[in-house]
Amino acid sequence: MMFQNLIRGFYLELFKASLLTVSLASIPVSAQIIPDNTLPQNSVVTPQGNIRQIDGGTRKGNTLFHSFERFSVPTGETAFFNNAVDIQNIFSRVTGSSISEINGVLKANGVANLFLINPNGIIFGENASLNIGGSFFATSADSVVFANGTEFRTTNPNAPPLLIINIPVGLRFRENPGSIVNRSRSTFITSDDMGQQITTRGLQVPSEQTLALVGGNVRLEGGILTAPSGKIELGSVAGNSFVGINYESEGFAINYNRVENFQDIGLSDLAEINTSGERGGEIQIQGRQVNLTGDSAMISSTLGSGMGGDIFIVASDSITIEQQSGLFAEVGQNATGRGGTITIETRQLTLTNGAQISLTTLGFGQAGNLAIAATESIDLIGEAPDRESPSGLFARVEAGATGNGGNINLETNRLTVRNGAQISTDTFGFGNAGDLFVNASGVEVVGSTVDGRFASGLYAQVGERGTGNGGNLTINTDQLIVSEGAQIGTIARNTGLAGILTINANNAVIISGTASVSEPQEDQRSGIFISAEPAFEDELGNLIITTADAGELIINTPELIVENGARISADNFGTGGGSNVNLNINRLIIRDGGQIGAGSLVEDGAINNERGSGGTLTVNAGESVEITGTDTIGSTVENSRLFTLAEGTGDAGNLSIFTPNLTVANQGEVNVSATGTGEAGNLTVEANSIRLNNGSLRAETRQGTQGNVTINAPDIQLRRGSQITTNSLETGTGGNITINSNQLVAIENSDISANAQAGLGGQVIINADAVFGTQFRTQQTGASDITATSELGAEFSGTVELNNEIDPAQGLIDLPQTVVDPAALIAQDPCRQGAESEFVITGRGGLPPSPQEILRSEEPFVFLIELPPEYESRRNHSSSQKNRVPRNISPNLNQPVSSLDIVPARGWIRNEKGEVILVGYDPTQTGVQRQRQYLIQCQP
Repeated sequence: MMFQNLIRGFYLELFKASLLTVSLASIPVSAQIIPDNTLPQNSVVTPQGNIRQIDGGTRKGNTLFHSFERFSVPTGETAFFNNAVDIQNIFSRVTGSSISEINGVLKANGVANLFLINPNGIIFGENASLNIGGSFFATSADSVVFANGTEFRTTNPNAPPLLIINIPVGLRFRENPGSIVNRSRSTFITSDDMGQQITTRGLQVPSEQTLALVGGNVRLEGGILTAPSGKIELGSVAGNSFVGINYESEGFAINYNRVENFQDIGLSDLAEINTSGERGGEIQIQGRQVNLTGDSAMISSTLGSGMGGDIFIVASDSITIEQQSGLFAEVGQNATGRGGTITIETRQLTLTNGAQISLTTLGFGQAGNLAIAATESIDLIGEAPDRESPSGLFARVEAGATGNGGNINLETNRLTVRNGAQISTDTFGFGNAGDLFVNASGVEVVGSTVDGRFASGLYAQVGERGTGNGGNLTINTDQLIVSEGAQIGTIARNTGLAGILTINANNAVIISGTASVSEPQEDQRSGIFISAEPAFEDELGNLIITTADAGELIINTPELIVENGARISADNFGTGGGSNVNLNINRLIIRDGGQIGAGSLVEDGAINNERGSGGTLTVNAGESVEITGTDTIGSTVENSRLFTLAEGTGDAGNLSIFTPNLTVANQGEVNVSATGTGEAGNLTVEANSIRLNNGSLRAETRQGTQGNVTINAPDIQLRRGSQITTNSLETGTGGNITINSNQLVAIENSDISANAQAGLGGQVIINADAVFGTQFRTQQTGASDITATSELGAEFSGTVELNNEIDPAQGLIDLPQTVVDPAALIAQDPCRQGAESEFVITGRGGLPPSPQEILRSEEPFVFLIELPPEYESRRNHSSSQKNRVPRNISPNLNQPVSSLDIVPARGWIRNEKGEVILVGYDPTQTGVQRQRQYLIQCQP
């Protein structure tokens, strides 16, 4: 029976619960604002049509407190906090277990700030909006903390708080704070007191107020947050956290100094955060992972004279911006205020699929700066899906703007820019572009977009119609890699000067390859460049010629490699001065079509060829310079080159190389040349050793004044058709060649020439101790030649001076033609010759060298001694007796040989000290022992 009663009781309670569920479901949605009666003076909710008027609550000073069990507002309805107009802050807490869903309007009187606190979470629907005069806080905190330690709690709400202080100092979160979601995209058009039209979008607070969403995960799923000239705060924190609140004259500011762990923040599906206004407002985002997708944006535009606000994003783990989403700080058209700064601090930053972070000025005010500190990496990848814009970081002065552009500062361990992404500071207006600074352990700039339209790159440039100056570009890194058509450069146009490009790499700079397209073009080489760009026609058809200088390029690194068609260049397509290139390195390697050059150039289809001078190129290499090989760019075979060039009326710059070792091989070139009417530059080489192996050092001109070559090197070798030339190809005069060396070797049809076609031949001066393999000739031959000819005739030829102190042909002795038989020079023993005697060598090793073999240093050195007088006298006596056979002498095996007598050695023994001693008897006692002979004559 007891068991049956228990069962009956169980089903009775279940039935009651089901009735309660049905009854709650049948309650109109408008009844979801339910006070909880936990305050001394409780809230009173009164329906008035589609408005739910909220009266009552507990007032302490200028602060009003409300407490609800449930708080949700359906679509089309308004929750109206009917507060006194002198109330400054309204705190509304939810003590129940349900999430607050706001699909209607939240309204309050006067300028009161409204705080909505629900630890379970808050969702703002598509039609949610605000109609308040102050700031708005939506938080899933457990309590609001005041200065004296008093807390307005959502848990244990019956504890009476000491509500004395009405200024909050922080938000306290329990273990699992709920999420806050905003989907609001509502738009209302109203008028202010002056009749000005006001457009309200999404959740919006009045001008210069704060809008804050602080909780667990925070998501804007297509939602909009608007605070004109105010502040927008998004904070995502983990449990057991404390978030500080500071009250300021222009709203509230939130700090996260006491937060140890964060959660995630996401913007998706056209979500937007906007603080634009008379002055740009501030945006602060703080979380673990911050993600912007689906064309979402954070915008702070300065539209008047006020100072722009900053965008500040801190993510303890990562920030990902993709799908054309971005961060934008602008100075509007005609605005005079300064733009705000964008600051990002994170471990890893990634921008992809057309995502951008941009600083722009369209007016008179200066744009703000971009500062990114990523402890691990910054990755910029690709372009927008419509292929109209690359992913990247940009600071820009737009057309017509007079304000200066902002700077970009990047601090990270690894920076990667690839697949067409870019970092750029530009000016298209009258203002100057900002500077670009990169400090990273590794920098890699790779590739281009699939169609090759956008090359991955870092740029500081003057736009096509800009007249301001370009910014400086500085990279400090351990290693820089630029490959697959990527580029780094500064550009000048019109009257705007290009900036200075400086690269400091502790380990190496590697520039490699071309764009990964079927037939890469000249402008699709991987490269580092500075350039004064070609002239163009404006919209009225006027020709605009660049008159500005192209800047300066400085590279400091232990190793610089330019390979596989890549290029480092300083190009001047305008009438201004050329650029200077300074390479301060330890090793320089240019191979397989790589090139480094400075030139005054004429673009294809140019209206005229009036050009300024080319820049100078200086190489200071502490160890070596190597230039070798070729590559094919498009359909053209390009030699590896180090060069200066002038194509129009301008003069080519000088090229100077200072290195211990210079190698130019396999069609590699070092040249200064002028293909137009300008002068070729001068080539100067200072080295210890120069090796040309099918390579060349050249200074060439067509119609202008000749270029000269000066070489100072103790050791110079030319092989396999190598050349040192200062030839003139048309009416120009052949240049001068001056070589100062200890030893000059030129073999295998390697030439030194200062020839001319329709002008005067040049001059060749060689000061060398020795010259091998080549000589002066009046015409070039198939051998190695030194020439200074003119095709106009001998009277137009130049001069050749060979000043060598040592003539290798002088002082030689003619050797006789008779071949000497070495055996005829060896003294013969008449006794041996007459009696066919033998000389037997026994023992291990010790064989004397053959007369036909080279002597080895291991052979012992034996001093000669004088013979005793009696032996000397016997030697002077004739001892030639032929046809005599020596007597047989009985061996005495035990009789030692006196060390005072000189006898042939028969063997060797080892004494008590372990030393090897030669002896005059056979120590093995197996051979015939030779007895001492006192007569030098042959025995009978």
